[in-house]
Amino acid sequence: MTYSDKVKQSKKVLEAIEALGNDEYIVVSYGTDYNGKPKEYKITCSIYELTGPSYSIYRNDVWGLDGMNIDSLTSTQAKAYTYDMMSQRTNYNFPLYEMTIVDVPFKEKVNELEFVGS
Repeated sequence: MTYSDKVKQSKKVLEAIEALGNDEYIVVSYGTDYNGKPKEYKITCSIYELTGPSYSIYRNDVWGLDGMNIDSLTSTQAKAYTYDMMSQRTNYNFPLYEMTIVDVPFKEKVNELEFVGS
């Protein structure tokens, strides 16, 4: 795939991300799990007065764990990072041309755990 093909393939996802308002999100499919099923990710936008929009990407599941901050968006990639508990930075470049927007994401399940106090 040539670079111009990657740019064309990425355009729809990039435009959807850049069109997000404060506390809005889109759900995208990217990659597969060990069973070959597509993985869903939620890309959210937070807009701050001083710095403008800030994006993050998380697995689209009940717990909302396993997320990364998006440092920058290029015409073909979302460059993301996270820090672990030992302050080690991890970087990952998500190729936008390999993502597809999910029109109807799986139904979000409400956490039904109850904690019984003493």
